[in-house]
Amino acid sequence: MTVMDQHSTESDEAGTARQARFGKLPPRIRPESIVESVDTATPQERPGPSGTEAQRQTLLAGG
Repeated sequence: MTVMDQHSTESDEAGTARQARFGKLPPRIRPESIVESVDTATPQERPGPSGTEAQRQTLLAGG
């Protein structure tokens, strides 16, 4: 028996023992089945500026 055959046999035995202990894995989940697409509404128009020019300057100046 070569080293490769021995390694293969150990690997098969480990796989069999693992399957006996834990059972089968559930089927793999595909990325396309977990991505959710949502229809979005068209964006509303931005509201006009509020307040007077003096109020905006005061707000932006931090004073």
